[in-house]
Amino acid sequence: CRWVVHPCRMFGRIAAALIVACGVVPTIATVGVPGSAAAAANICDDSSRGTAAVKLLCAGIERQDRGDIDGAIADFQRAIELQPNLIEAHLMLGTGYYDKEDFAQAIVEFNKYLAVISDNYHAWSNRAAALLKSGNAAAARADIDRALALNPHDPQLLWNRIVIARATHDWPSIITDTTWLLDHYPPEAKWLVQRGRALEEESRYTASLADLQRAVELSPTAVAYFYLGITRGDLGQYESAVEDFTRALAINSNLALAYLSRCKAQYELQQFRAGISDCDEYVKRNPEDYEGYYVRGILRSRARDQSGALADYHRAIELANTASERANAWYGVGLASARAGRVKDARQAYERALEFDPEHRLAKEALSRLRP
Repeated sequence: CRWVVHPCRMFGRIAAALIVACGVVPTIATVGVPGSAAAAANICDDSSRGTAAVKLLCAGIERQDRGDIDGAIADFQRAIELQPNLIEAHLMLGTGYYDKEDFAQAIVEFNKYLAVISDNYHAWSNRAAALLKSGNAAAARADIDRALALNPHDPQLLWNRIVIARATHDWPSIITDTTWLLDHYPPEAKWLVQRGRALEEESRYTASLADLQRAVELSPTAVAYFYLGITRGDLGQYESAVEDFTRALAINSNLALAYLSRCKAQYELQQFRAGISDCDEYVKRNPEDYEGYYVRGILRSRARDQSGALADYHRAIELANTASERANAWYGVGLASARAGRVKDARQAYERALEFDPEHRLAKEALSRLRP
């Protein structure tokens, strides 16, 4: 017996979790696909006539659908003990381990299933999901491509490939797959959002704006408004960007990146006090993120709060992950120090910036202005 098991219930959560805008943003709804009860109907329609192992398998599926993952795993394991050739139990066991976030063991079980049954495209998609969560995006891409070779142009499989491409910043693949979906199916806002975002990443801002505006018309979600605001900012439409981020936050006040992005747009509009308030909200939600402190430091310095700016820049230096980030933060320390009349401190800060990035143009120019 062969059936499609949890084709979306598992990967759908991954899709939702990974579709992000350069950070943590709300999830995007995924395409609905039949659950395990419907998928396994061919073996469990009359399980009373099956073997003891089949009865355990079907009982485990029912447990899994009720959310009793531990009980389901126990049933699947026992079914395999009783009937080692019941290969479907390995597929179900893989989904159980996935639900437990034991991705390594999930992959082991999917491997056992695929070694026997290699033409179940949803099984390839399921293993792709586990591989992606385990950090092996290249292998996940190979698996989802294998699934699509078995069932070309399946919308759910294409969406899953979009998810993987998103994780690897493969913008051309996203554009290709979303375009195919939009050309062959009634438009879905999430497809437009992803193509719009990929177009923005490739600096095709006008096309991106058109997609995102259409996405908002179809489904005015927080994510759609957020991405629309990002593209408007790229186009220098800062007032409209602020409006979009505000709409996004009205829908989901926990959309942390919308606060940071609105803060940046308000900086461009020289609305420094309002921007600081938004950066405060972002830092509150992401206290270990470099960018929140760095951006707030810029706004505080422009709002003439040099002490606050210096505190933010120094915290940003502590959290920086790259030499470039440290150089930029040290340059900020130099600016805030110079604005506070602390010329010696400013000179030292610019020198530190150049230690991390010898080609930092702004630091070079600032330092030359301070030299006798």
